[in-house]
Amino acid sequence: MINKVKLNKERIGLKLYSLIASSHYTYEDIAGFLELESPRVIYEWTRGTKLPNHENLYNLALLLNVHTDDILAS
Repeated sequence: MINKVKLNKERIGLKLYSLIASSHYTYEDIAGFLELESPRVIYEWTRGTKLPNHENLYNLALLLNVHTDDILAS
C-alpha cells in the first residue's frame, strides 16, 4: 500500500522563509520574478497560511536553486 502524503503548510512556510532569508532576493524581487501583483502572497506562503501553486513552486525552486522536494519535504 502506498502511504498518502499530507503537506504541512507551516513547515513549508518555515522552509520558504529560511530559503528566502538566506538568498539575496527580497520578497519584492521574488514577486516580480513570479509576475505577482504584490509580494503579499509570499508573506502568506512563509507564514504557512497558503501554499504556492505548482507553477510558482517550480519557479521558486529554480530561483532559489533548490529542488521542489527540498521545499515540500517534511
